[in-house]
Amino acid sequence: MTRLSPAQRTAGTARIVLTAGALFAAEALWRGSITRILMATALLLFGGGLLFLAKQAD
Repeated sequence: MTRLSPAQRTAGTARIVLTAGALFAAEALWRGSITRILMATALLLFGGGLLFLAKQAD
């Protein structure tokens, strides 16, 4: 089994957070909740930041 570097693990986590944020955003748009949309946006920004940092580390 291959060992992943810390940057690769961070990128994997970022992809999971981005996917969760996207699903959360879709659900929030469907329900029309501004608060949920803002929370989903925060998740997407956090996941994007993690992915950006992981790509910079490689």
